[in-house]
Amino acid sequence: MDKLTKREFLKITPVLGAAAATPILAADENEAPAQEAANSPTDLIDDNFESASGRSFGSQVIHHGEQDGFQVTPISQDKCAPGYQRPGNLRNPTVRALLKKVMEMEGAEAAIGGPCGMSIISQTYMALLKPGDRVVAHHCNYDWVMTLFRDYLPSWNIEVEFVDFTNPGNLTKALKAKPAKFVHFEPYVNPTMEVLDTAALIKIAKDAGAKTIVDNTWLTPYLLQPLRLDADLVIHSVTKYMGGHGNAMGGVVAGNKDLVNKIEKAQNWLGGLMRPMDAFLVTQGVKTLPLRMRQHSHSAQMVAEFLESHPAVDRVCYGGLTSWNPNAGNGTPKGFGGMVGIEWKESAVHEKVGNHTRLIINATSLGDPVTRITPRKEEKPRGIPKRFSRLSIGLEEPEDLIADFKQAIDRCS
Repeated sequence: MDKLTKREFLKITPVLGAAAATPILAADENEAPAQEAANSPTDLIDDNFESASGRSFGSQVIHHGEQDGFQVTPISQDKCAPGYQRPGNLRNPTVRALLKKVMEMEGAEAAIGGPCGMSIISQTYMALLKPGDRVVAHHCNYDWVMTLFRDYLPSWNIEVEFVDFTNPGNLTKALKAKPAKFVHFEPYVNPTMEVLDTAALIKIAKDAGAKTIVDNTWLTPYLLQPLRLDADLVIHSVTKYMGGHGNAMGGVVAGNKDLVNKIEKAQNWLGGLMRPMDAFLVTQGVKTLPLRMRQHSHSAQMVAEFLESHPAVDRVCYGGLTSWNPNAGNGTPKGFGGMVGIEWKESAVHEKVGNHTRLIINATSLGDPVTRITPRKEEKPRGIPKRFSRLSIGLEEPEDLIADFKQAIDRCS
């Protein structure tokens, strides 16, 4: 055969593609129909979502915020504005594209980005608190947030009280006993998987004159939109589900314009800014957020139900199980993403199962396509029980994850 030129190859490529896509054999009329859609991921979007354009969440997250004339906002690494501007701030068009998407998804007046989730949380409290202020927080949060609250804020004469928010009445009592400037919590708690009544907690705080900061990293605005429930600020580690591919880092705080402006002003001396390259990667990743969160939730539900029935497991902590969350399926959120907690019966399984899995990685982090398991030590003050593992379900087929767990548990005996 004579060698083809590039032009000749491109001419025949569509023809070859069409031929390859044509089925060789017609489907058998007696062939069983495909599996019903009942077993496939369903739409879990928070009912509170409203778009000024009238478009759906999935369409808005793709198109909203992109720079005029571009389907994909390019990476702008220069200062992008008259005068001195650090790359990575609001005037950078690449960062701005991501922040506009977050604002649209969450229903926020303003947003600001930072280099990671923990950085934006620290910047938020350093910008908004002063000595003598008080914060009331749920008794369990992300590990490094606990360090900030337990060790650093008190050293600056800022009081932090830890309260069990699983009973909203405990927050009422704490705020009645002594007013607070802020109330902080995660709706789906890391790592205990406690499901908190977000709407009730926000109302209690507001009635007591406190502002609410909600870390919505685990659920994302696809499953829950705290600002539409009257929270003041919402925080995301976009490193996780928002970016979704484990290839970028970043944090975003969004909500009340006056509060966000104070945080942005503080960034001039704190210096923690979002990098345009990370913003670009997260902006691309977030466009598939609805598809991924549906699959994470669907797979996590299947794996959780399998683990709940396994004799090696004492208890499964997942928001979609009525045995753990009696309100599962009866309100907001309608889905719980990929985070599952496991209480094992035997220490040997707790300590070794992650060493025997083949697909599931024995490692931290979460929110990307890879499933991970992390054994945790007991921490009674935070409600972390004995022989507890945190499981982050990725995008692998749930049947493969179940099979991996079966063989790994068997090898622990």
